[in-house]
Amino acid sequence: MSEYAQDAARLRAFIDRADRDELGAVQTDLLRIALQKPDPAGRAAAMDGVQAALSDTIRPDQMSPLHQAFYVALLSMIERTREAVAKTPA
Repeated sequence: MSEYAQDAARLRAFIDRADRDELGAVQTDLLRIALQKPDPAGRAAAMDGVQAALSDTIRPDQMSPLHQAFYVALLSMIERTREAVAKTPA
């Protein structure tokens, strides 16, 4: 089990619920995960780890279009968070 398996499980639950009112909470969770690391490189690596752990459990071709849309939105949020925390001074 990866370091980020629990985080990925929480994010997978978000996708399963497909509730757009939770987008803010998901972004907060991504920032929490990233900011647990002490430096920008570690924070970016945390986002890579979360994305990899999430990708291990998801099969977009087996999802409804709504769930696929939430998955894509989540991937975009992870990417934007990775870019932002990689620039943040330690």
